[in-house]
Amino acid sequence: METEAYRKVLRKNLQYHIIEGMLYLCTIPMVSAQTIMPALIKRLGGSDVLIGSWPIAVYLAYYIPQIFSANFAAGSNYKKPIVIKHGLIQRMHILILALVVAVFGKTVPTIALLLIFVVYISNQLTAGSVSPLWMDFFTKTTLTENRGKVLGWRTSLGAILAFVNGFILTGLFSLLEFPFNYATIIALAFVYQMGSYFVQTKIVEMYPSPVLKTLPLSILFAKVRRIIKNNHQFRSFLFASSLITISFSAAAFFTVAALEKFKTSESAIGLFTILTIIGQIISGMLGWLADIKGTKLALIICYCCLILSIIIALFSPNIVFYYSVFVLMGIYIGSELSLRYNFLIEFVPASERAMYIAITNIWIAPFYLLTPAFGLLSLQLGYNAVFLITLVPGIMGLLQLLSIEIQMKTRDLRFG
Repeated sequence: METEAYRKVLRKNLQYHIIEGMLYLCTIPMVSAQTIMPALIKRLGGSDVLIGSWPIAVYLAYYIPQIFSANFAAGSNYKKPIVIKHGLIQRMHILILALVVAVFGKTVPTIALLLIFVVYISNQLTAGSVSPLWMDFFTKTTLTENRGKVLGWRTSLGAILAFVNGFILTGLFSLLEFPFNYATIIALAFVYQMGSYFVQTKIVEMYPSPVLKTLPLSILFAKVRRIIKNNHQFRSFLFASSLITISFSAAAFFTVAALEKFKTSESAIGLFTILTIIGQIISGMLGWLADIKGTKLALIICYCCLILSIIIALFSPNIVFYYSVFVLMGIYIGSELSLRYNFLIEFVPASERAMYIAITNIWIAPFYLLTPAFGLLSLQLGYNAVFLITLVPGIMGLLQLLSIEIQMKTRDLRFG
């Protein structure tokens, strides 16, 4: 009876997770480190050097704290209080960001730039520290057989809402003057994120997790080395993830390559964005597939979407055929992260899920920094050379993933 009652609680949790994810994920384009924030920095008079270094700083701030937060949280038997507390702190950063832009954006742009950098990096540090704990919390509060569907629904519905919000953003940019257009967009992101926060508070975490001792740094790093050295499956997974991350660098050049190759106007960027969002909506189907046929197969298809998008970018004879590049990229972007986590938790100890996720994220973080190097390469050899070079690690990553054989661990329902 207790198990059946708990399964009912988990089924209710599924609804909350889907709604929470939809509200949160739809805000990503509103505060995106790749689109909105660089445009804002440029509008405030930021240099190209600052704009170019911005994504690097954002990635590092997000990934670096994860292993430390995972170690700290290992001593907590319940994850929800930490997720809720840090989630609220992270969301407050978005509100402060909107206020900074509104108050200082026009009158003191230099101060605005400084504060935006500090607040946004602090936001990334907070979000990064809670990320592996959230996945552990998500795993504990969902049913194994529905986990992929939930992640898929979160992504698809979030993308649909983001698509609708795109029209709102366009209207705000047209109707409001700077800096209030940017400030209002960021404030709207805060409203959505607070909605997701209140939904998240309703999720029930009934049972405590196994508690591990918080380790001193010297012992922590020794443990990380031991995990990577002794766990062959995990090591293979890290190599596959690293290789596909290198291959993903090609995505940064899909748009500019299309504009140059087919001599299209910049108005085509809007269509490229729509096609990418459509791909993200479609990506939810991989979550369903993961529950039916296994996460490994879904992740293989995800990898294939990225590899195929690079191949099409290389050999596409016309712009119409090239459109599929953005759909495939959208499928990859919409599903890769959640499928990576979902695949990982299938073969790691339940008590150390957050630690394994943190190790994975820190391991692959440096590979995101290769994109500027590929940018320099494109200046010398062209975009096709970049696509050809990044295609190789993508294929190698796919082959590495195919070689990973896992045996599903028998799990206590209470711990996911």
